[in-house]
Amino acid sequence: MKTVENKLRKICLVLIALSLWLYWDLSQAYDSRSMIYKSFVLHSEMKTIASPPATVSIVRSNDPALENPCGVTDEGISYQTIAQMVRRAIYLVDGSGLRSIIKSGDTVLIKPNIVQQDSSGSGGVTDIRVVKALVYLIDSINHGHIKIIVGDGSPRPFTTFEKASGTTAAAWTALFDVPGYQLLNTEAIAAGINFTLSNLNGNSDTKPWPELDSMNIPGGGNAQPQGGHYYIHKDVTQRATVYITVPVLKIHNQPGYTGALKNQIGLAASTRYGFNKTTGVTQESRYHKLRHLDLIPYVWQDKEIVDLCILAKIKFAVVDAITCLQTEKTPEYNSASDHISTHIKNRVKMNTIIAGVDPVAVDNVCCRLIGLNPDDIEHITLAEINNLGTNDTSKITIVGADLYKNITRFKKGLLPSSQFGQSNRNWILNGPYPIGNGPSPIDSQYIPNEATVSPTPGVNGWSQSVYSINDRINLADYYQEQGVSTDKVVCYAFAYFNAPRNQQAELWVGSDEDLKIYINGSVVYNYKGTRLFTPDPNNANLTSLWIDTPIVNIKKGLNTLLIKSLQTTGRYDFSVNICEVESDMNYRGNRVLGLKFSTTSSVNSVHDAHASAISSFELKNNYPNPFNPSTTITYQLAKANFIRLIVYDITGHEITTLIHGEKPAGSYSIQWNASNISSGVYFYKLTAGNYSQIKKMVLIK
Repeated sequence: MKTVENKLRKICLVLIALSLWLYWDLSQAYDSRSMIYKSFVLHSEMKTIASPPATVSIVRSNDPALENPCGVTDEGISYQTIAQMVRRAIYLVDGSGLRSIIKSGDTVLIKPNIVQQDSSGSGGVTDIRVVKALVYLIDSINHGHIKIIVGDGSPRPFTTFEKASGTTAAAWTALFDVPGYQLLNTEAIAAGINFTLSNLNGNSDTKPWPELDSMNIPGGGNAQPQGGHYYIHKDVTQRATVYITVPVLKIHNQPGYTGALKNQIGLAASTRYGFNKTTGVTQESRYHKLRHLDLIPYVWQDKEIVDLCILAKIKFAVVDAITCLQTEKTPEYNSASDHISTHIKNRVKMNTIIAGVDPVAVDNVCCRLIGLNPDDIEHITLAEINNLGTNDTSKITIVGADLYKNITRFKKGLLPSSQFGQSNRNWILNGPYPIGNGPSPIDSQYIPNEATVSPTPGVNGWSQSVYSINDRINLADYYQEQGVSTDKVVCYAFAYFNAPRNQQAELWVGSDEDLKIYINGSVVYNYKGTRLFTPDPNNANLTSLWIDTPIVNIKKGLNTLLIKSLQTTGRYDFSVNICEVESDMNYRGNRVLGLKFSTTSSVNSVHDAHASAISSFELKNNYPNPFNPSTTITYQLAKANFIRLIVYDITGHEITTLIHGEKPAGSYSIQWNASNISSGVYFYKLTAGNYSQIKKMVLIK
């Protein structure tokens, strides 16, 4: 009997020990992941050099310099017009027509964007007419003596190897057949052009891997899970002497935008990484894959893009904005059986070509052309840090069409992850400070005069300048790397920012615990409690990066931003961006144009691109509409003026005056609370000098 009891006692002790170990292991799971990847980089370790000036061209189909101009929304735009646009866009940037870049005997690889089985004109793939025009222009440098390869890492299987890789994607009948690339292949060869199509996954039917090079970026690259190591086709790494990226312009839920840089994600061979780049292939037990979004809160996709751009060595960029997509990268047809291009709901007709030598500058211009702020796109800002080009608007000369007169705002989509731009990544940190047993630790001061502090990096307990690799600023990671506990503590994060003008702005902010924010010494946000970042319904790995969007005032020139963050039970991260005021959810979340964050107080002149963009007065649609009981009215002023904003009922009777006074140029918003007003149709009228405009809104209770 005692023997049985002893055995049971031992079994119980073993189970208790296993339970304790399992509890400890699970509690350390996040910490273990945190220690695998480094969340912060010292600015002193970032070898960024000053980027040279760049020139970018914008050519639209109504350009009078074209032989066959047409309207910018003309669905019947011809190949002849597109070819003239491509030629003009290139010559405006390079007066030699690429002869300064391409010589006789060169091999030129043109990388279009072929991400789905859609036709040219859908906005889903690079228009074949743009590629064809570029092929013929390059060949004209020395007919038949320049090898031209048009290649992409096809998103659909074609070879026997690809079909057996485990993908569920439908196979090509012939490589790149639906968008018309096979027809270009036939025509170009018949015209005596030294031309070939290349499947950058590998052209061999059964053994593609020998066609791939194992490439390594010195220093390990930006995407830490990859360690700087990628498999890329030898057409890119060895055969091509000139690499030209030719994407189609469109919105992408994450990483926000597809253009000159994002196009290189297709270089990661699907015969190694899988056809969505994140699954691997069955032939090697799915060992290799890109991590993209599957290690949240770490997001690697933008970093993978920049790594692949480093390996591609882009010499020129031609962006196809003939037909584009807003809200997402995939055409939204009216029905599954309807594949008529003009029936695509998220399609935008622009008939535009953008071109330049500097792919970062090209993306900067493309973003501004569609109403985005390039400072909100991580792979653009990171590419500049990696010395791939300039994202400095003041260094970019635009030739051809006037950017500000041709802005076409693209809808960003309504998913939480697609609305947020980019957190400030540049900080100096102070702490952590144990909170003790006080009733409200977020309101206790742990440094003297915290509201008005203006610290210097590395002085009085403040860290050196650091760069966060993530939008969620993970303070736990930073202090764990220092070997410091972050259990029940308060920490500070500080940054300066230069603003181009006095204006109202939206503070986009998120956290899981108490967070207090000061701007210029005043508390503008003070959250107390616990909460969760909102899950993204379109991707289980993603969450929104924002929870609140309070209105704040910022001033022209130097501003201070202090974040005070509490850690007791959460992940200990926060996100923050300072955005333009916008009532329409389709366009919200853009960082104030021209606003620049820094960790030093040196005041640099800030280009007021927004002032250039605002060329007229505008009263925008209120949001929400219909509403109950509050709605936000947004307007913009091209110059300082005395304004009146008045609400009327349907009979013309004045209900209330919302604004009556002088306002400087800029964008503004004001909320009208109609709690004491009955349901009905109302009108709001903005008057500014000789300008006036009226909009309708509906109150439903």
